[in-house]
Amino acid sequence: MIKVSQQKIDEDKFMEMRKEVIAAWPTLKEIDLEEAVAYQKSLPDSKVFYKELQRMGAEHRTVNFPRAGTPILEDEIELVRSINALGVTCTPLTTDSYTRNGMFEKAQQGLEESIKTGKPKLNGYPIVNHGLKNNRKLVESVDGCLDPRCSAIANSQVAEMAFASGMNGMPCSFFAWFSGYDKKATVAELLTTAQYMGRLMGYYAERGVIINADCHGFLPNSVYPGSINIATQIICALNVITQGAKCVMPQVNLQGCLAQDLGDLRAAPRLFKKYLEKLGYNDIIIPGIVGSQVPLFPYPQDVGSAFGYSCYTAMVAALGKCPIAFVKTIDEALGVPSLEAHEQTYKATNWIFNVVRQQNFPIDNDVIQQEENLTFNEVSQILDKVLEMGDGDICAGAVKAMETGVIDSPFPINMHAKDEVVGIRDLNGACRYLEFGNLPFSEDIKDFHRAKVAQRAAAERREMNYYVSLEDFWAISKGQLIGKPSK
Repeated sequence: MIKVSQQKIDEDKFMEMRKEVIAAWPTLKEIDLEEAVAYQKSLPDSKVFYKELQRMGAEHRTVNFPRAGTPILEDEIELVRSINALGVTCTPLTTDSYTRNGMFEKAQQGLEESIKTGKPKLNGYPIVNHGLKNNRKLVESVDGCLDPRCSAIANSQVAEMAFASGMNGMPCSFFAWFSGYDKKATVAELLTTAQYMGRLMGYYAERGVIINADCHGFLPNSVYPGSINIATQIICALNVITQGAKCVMPQVNLQGCLAQDLGDLRAAPRLFKKYLEKLGYNDIIIPGIVGSQVPLFPYPQDVGSAFGYSCYTAMVAALGKCPIAFVKTIDEALGVPSLEAHEQTYKATNWIFNVVRQQNFPIDNDVIQQEENLTFNEVSQILDKVLEMGDGDICAGAVKAMETGVIDSPFPINMHAKDEVVGIRDLNGACRYLEFGNLPFSEDIKDFHRAKVAQRAAAERREMNYYVSLEDFWAISKGQLIGKPSK
């Protein structure tokens, strides 16, 4: 059994750990950390992720934050440049499946076959196999900054290569791996993997290079409130902060109810600030917040509905004053997005950003405030319980919280989750809890959810149960917010 702690890894131990990490593939041995630090310092502000986010906020702008990754270097440069031309300056770099699983030999075979045929034989960019020279050519050939994506298995290798190549943003969320990508690994195993990346970020920070850790938390696999997701984002952020990271970026998964989505966007930064200050971290940069299309909801398969779904995300991100918004392409349901789909999607969302965001329009009412306060209180009760269970150690508490269901989710893919929580929508489309499992909420919060669910039951004259929850899960893909009984 792995024993976890928020204690910072000392540098000598970290250097011993690095030997195993960089032994995984020959290109990793090209990395000289001191030279990598100097290279990062040589980059202009436009290629520094957190500074680019701060600039967007200062200019009252919102831009797209898309996914992009193809194996051949020249094709990747062309792809990113085409997205740059649509106003995108912060680009997540999607790695291929072999890279994400640490299968670098197979990634090399796929890369060589792609170059030989001129056609992509991998479903992303094999960053480790390309090595420093190619990766730095990519960084220097495109506008803005790059933020690579990976899963737990090769996260340490991808982080090493990415940071040495001049990329300075990367997800830090072991809860995202747990809930969305890894069936068998425990939270403790994934948490310690994320600590390596946090310690690497800390190494750079100690030498004057700030790398942004974007937070995802427990991914929403179904319809339920955002409190678990935000609470686990903060845990993931604190996990890398205790290792020396100095910059974290929250996100809110926008679920379709305008008042609830805007309330969550207002609550999340407050909650990050509350717990960073509570635990004594007063020098952490929060450069902005991401408005994100829910990652694991079924996506509309007709183009018109897909445009509507993407444009809703853009609208809420603009109203919520997000510097960037993760918007899926209109062909997300069909497979790897086409370049034309990227262009059409971002032209549509740019229209909203340019018209709505530039107005800096204030929006507020009692319902938004109620949702903000509810989320704030739910997240606070979860995190206070986690800290209590860990005797003040957020990492130890997170492991115990997962084991006991204090942190839980409907339909998690991981076998170690309790799966005792069920969510459902109310009459206004807001996500509520139908079953609380062992979530540590006070009775007044539970009573609020029960009352909202009871209102819908009375209005629809039917029991609110698991089957209704499934109807709500599929609703957005059918152009609806609240599920309807199938005929």
